[in-house]
Amino acid sequence: MEQLAEEIRYHSRLYYEEDAAEISDEAYDALYRELVELEEKYPELRDLNSPTQKVGGKTNEKFAKVRHRFRQWSFDNIFSYEELVEWEERLFRMLEKEGVHREKLEYVVELKIDGLKVILDYENGSLVRAATRGDGVVGEDVTENVKVIRDIPITIPDTHFLSFIGEVWISRQDFERINKEQEERGEKTYANPRNLAAGTLRQLDVRVVEERNLHSFFYDFNSFNVRFATHKEELDFIQSQGFSVNKEYRVVSSVEEIQSFYESWVEWRRSMPYGIDGIVIKLNERKLWDVLGYTAKAPRFAIAYKFPAEQKTTVLRDVALQVGRTGVLTPVAILDPVLIDGSTVKRATLHNASEIERLDLHYGDTVIVEKSGDIIPKIVRTLPRLRQKGAKKVDVREIVEREGLNAHEEISPSGVKIWKLDDPHSRELLLQQLRYFVSKKGLDIEGLGEKTIELLLEYGFVTKPSDIFSLAEEDLEQLPSFKEKSIENLFNAIEKAKKTSFRAFLTALGIPHVGEEVAKLIAEKIRNPQKLPEVTREELVSIPGVGDVVADSVIEWFRNEKNREEYERLRSILTISCEAGRKKLDPFFSGKRFVITGTIEGMSREELKRKIEERGGKVSSQVSASTDYLIVGEKPGSKKERAEKLGVPLMTPEELNRRLDA
Repeated sequence: MEQLAEEIRYHSRLYYEEDAAEISDEAYDALYRELVELEEKYPELRDLNSPTQKVGGKTNEKFAKVRHRFRQWSFDNIFSYEELVEWEERLFRMLEKEGVHREKLEYVVELKIDGLKVILDYENGSLVRAATRGDGVVGEDVTENVKVIRDIPITIPDTHFLSFIGEVWISRQDFERINKEQEERGEKTYANPRNLAAGTLRQLDVRVVEERNLHSFFYDFNSFNVRFATHKEELDFIQSQGFSVNKEYRVVSSVEEIQSFYESWVEWRRSMPYGIDGIVIKLNERKLWDVLGYTAKAPRFAIAYKFPAEQKTTVLRDVALQVGRTGVLTPVAILDPVLIDGSTVKRATLHNASEIERLDLHYGDTVIVEKSGDIIPKIVRTLPRLRQKGAKKVDVREIVEREGLNAHEEISPSGVKIWKLDDPHSRELLLQQLRYFVSKKGLDIEGLGEKTIELLLEYGFVTKPSDIFSLAEEDLEQLPSFKEKSIENLFNAIEKAKKTSFRAFLTALGIPHVGEEVAKLIAEKIRNPQKLPEVTREELVSIPGVGDVVADSVIEWFRNEKNREEYERLRSILTISCEAGRKKLDPFFSGKRFVITGTIEGMSREELKRKIEERGGKVSSQVSASTDYLIVGEKPGSKKERAEKLGVPLMTPEELNRRLDA
């Protein structure tokens, strides 16, 4: 308690007197709450001079799927002024490369509302469809629910086809009211306002949506006909059509002005009735949007500058090592469980040995853990004044020895200390590579889980991915608990995996920096697996979304003779489709929701799901009134009875196969 009180006084002094805060408000509040709880538990030990005794301390699938007329994007993120400066410098370089010269750039900076993105289509002045963003291509139809949001117009003055983009949100006051009502009824409460807004917009009962009092802000639109010279004019137009536009935006012409706007809202954001998790910066000159274009997932002319992520304090108990498919050992912190942003965090990445040294990490340290959205939690700093005497320093070398790994320390291309397995063909590394090769991201071989792969390695039946396709029945008969049926199922799954897409094959190889999205970009451009080993660095770099790091990694991988031999061996075994996973949209499947029950002979559930989704359909786990078809296999469960009660059409596997083959 004394250590905590001193730590709080230290940070309070930095914050209030020196304007030099070292930790976030969230981390400060976590320390403060911990002290309050201890003083409540041990009131006889409370100090009259405790910070808690001073004024000023506060603790403070149910809808049809629809294809968007215009592709929807997400923003890339930056988190510091240095990254902001680098982003602007990159803009100047890209514009110069395209022959566009500017002495100065003008921006519009807007608040990034923490809500649910919606896209509203208007035709002849009337709202014809509302949808969630979904994957950017296909979203959920929420038209009827959007119609009861009071500040969204049903009709607008302009009669062109217009697609407006905005954010639906719920106020903090309504969030607290609804959570209290949910708690009183014994129902689940929501972790944050954004989750509540999203859950409300997906309600089946329109009356619930109306009662919950959703709001909206709109900030962009797409059109085939309507264009403006600047984004500022676009915002004025959106407002003229009757939409709510957040008025807290500013037109600026320097990164210093952007930083000033950002810093002011870091302080003010909690005073607003809606959630704000950063600012969005867009080039004001609309013509430059067309010049710069997009990466594989985000616009180049705009970026999100995120506020400091939510942070909490907890205690480091241990450090484990995770073997990656390239042999790099990633340290992982084992923590006392702590609730951050609605989820319980027990583990956090420590990245590498240099990061452990930077943190000066000791076992038992009180640490600040940060979790930003879906990003893996990480430790951002330790609080050494709370460290117990005699605490042992974390040493990766000792952990390597403890876990019996043969590994060495080296300096990575980015200049940090990493630990890597000595033998590129070690059992640990091969296990990770094989796991990735057969995973859903790769060749998706059902029945080849980690335990089975470990057994195959232990018995020496598999030493490289291509060995999987030469397994014999007598090999599998030697494995414990492998019966006739499981052997038959595994051989069927392996046989099916021989037919795959170029994208899946390229992903399965586990080339460093080549994940699913990058594999798709390369496969769609190269188109021929035979050409890939001879592709040049220049050809790779010319592919939009593939940069220098990826290109160098691919070239380096194929320079390894064993890799090249394995590639050719696999290519001779597999039948590789060069469609690169392109979706074959089918009017029957497109936008429809399917549920599967029972066993479908000759096809795994994952394969069936993939085939339906390739044609534009969606596979859900539960039957509801919005389910279009229930596919009924052998030994169906209760889903069949529910479907019959709801009047959901039933489809046999034979009928489905006829549709798939059509």
